[in-house]
Amino acid sequence: MYEKPIGRPERDPLETLVGVLTAADRYDLVLAVIPVAFAVALVATHAFGVAMRHAVTVASVVGVLAIADACYLHPPTDQGSA
Repeated sequence: MYEKPIGRPERDPLETLVGVLTAADRYDLVLAVIPVAFAVALVATHAFGVAMRHAVTVASVVGVLAIADACYLHPPTDQGSA
């Protein structure tokens, strides 16, 4: 016996992931760089024996550069007003 879901049919999880990633714009990806840099720093401290101070410093610089790029070098523009 199989139960039928009521309402909309379920989407494939991979299809849902692709839909979310295609909807993300440049600024969403820039914001995703920041926690990824700190996660890589954490992994580097445990896997390669890098000092925590050095790894976090590098991750902080990567985060600052990502924010500076998004805010000052390639700022968002209002596409609706023209």
